[in-house]
This record gives sequence, C-alpha cells and structure tokens, in this order.
Amino acid sequence: TLIPASDPGCNQAVLNTTEGSAALEAIYTANTINTTWYSDGVQLEVDNAATSCTYDTEMTLPTNPTKPGYEFNGWKIKRCEIPSTDVNNNGNAYATKSLDGVSDTTYGGATAATYGITDPGEWGVSWENGDKVTGVALCSLTSGTFATTGTPDTSGRGHYCWCRAMGYKLSGSNMCAVSAPAWVFHSDRRETPECRNACAIDCALGVQGGSVFRVAIFTGLVAQ
Repeated sequence: TLIPASDPGCNQAVLNTTEGSAALEAIYTANTINTTWYSDGVQLEVDNAATSCTYDTEMTLPTNPTKPGYEFNGWKIKRCEIPSTDVNNNGNAYATKSLDGVSDTTYGGATAATYGITDPGEWGVSWENGDKVTGVALCSLTSGTFATTGTPDTSGRGHYCWCRAMGYKLSGSNMCAVSAPAWVFHSDRRETPECRNACAIDCALGVQGGSVFRVAIFTGLVAQ
C-alpha cells in the first residue's frame, strides 16, 4: 500500500528518509500454543515430545502409546473453546456440593456428580446448548463490586464471596482445564455461617443467570 509522505499517518522516520511515497509491509509472527499429550484421558509424561506448537512448523511427536488389543491410529486434537457469554438462559442447570448431612444444592436435574464436584466450595453450571463450566468459591477479607474481576485475599478468611472458573466445555467436547482464570466478586455473605458453601451457590447462580457475570468469569481463560 502506498501512503503519501505528507500523510499525517506516516511517522517522522518515514518522512525523514523517503520522498514521494512509502511502501509499508505487514509483519506477522506465527501463533504458538502450549501442548500436552493424553492417552485414554491420562496425561502422558514424555521427555521427547514438543511442549508447544507453532503454526506451519514441524513439531516432535511423542513415541506412539500402546494399549493391549488396540492399534494406535494417530493423535486427535482436543479443541477447547470458552462457552459463549450469551448462552440461552432457558433450560440451564447448576449444582453445588453441600456440607455433610445437608443435601446438595441442585437445579434442573443436575447433581454434584454431573460436574465432578466433590467439595462444598465447588460449583458447576450447564445450559441447554451443552456448554458447561465448573469453578470454585472463595470467602475473602477483600471486598469488591459485583461482576468485577479483582485480586482477593486467598487465605480463605473473611465473608466476601469471590468466584473463579476452573474448567469448561462445549457440547460434544471434553472438559478442559483452564489457566489464568479471573476471580470475580459476587457478594457479602456476612450472615452465613458456612460462607464458602453459600458462596458456591451464589457463584453458580451468578454464572447461570447473567451474561454480565459470565463475561467476567470467562475473562482471561486459556485452555490447557
């Protein structure tokens, strides 16, 4: 693309070294993603395999895994995408694991086992389109503003409820762990003795019922 040297979009270096016009060429850097290797859902600990993959560049594959009675046919990419913040609110479900002696908090037929939830501070939400997200709750000394990301005190003290996504999946795909999830402030749970469990319920309801809260929850998520 030719841009006249007198164009205010040209920087001073161009103006000082060219006459008439300057040809500008776009510069690209190939995308690189981290890679992990699984066999039958178990991550492989291999020394010779690449830990990252750069577009249009050959990568080192691990030694082919073996399984009695089966022939290895190749590697399949597990594609991870973040659920839409605009998922349909109708027909969704959530679940949290309650304390001992108390029934789990469920909605829409979901159970804690549906999401692999084993701790009272964990929660899960799914929608009728198949999108699903799981996460954890934190009762912190740090306050905040509803549906706003922040950095809470993670010592587990206090009565302010914060929420964090720890896994997500799209319909028909595998659950994907996430890195760099954001903590999102929900509410003050001062009146509740079992703050973390009640906070988990709040987290599930917040993610289930509002796109504003989901936008914050999904901020910074990267598939592992």
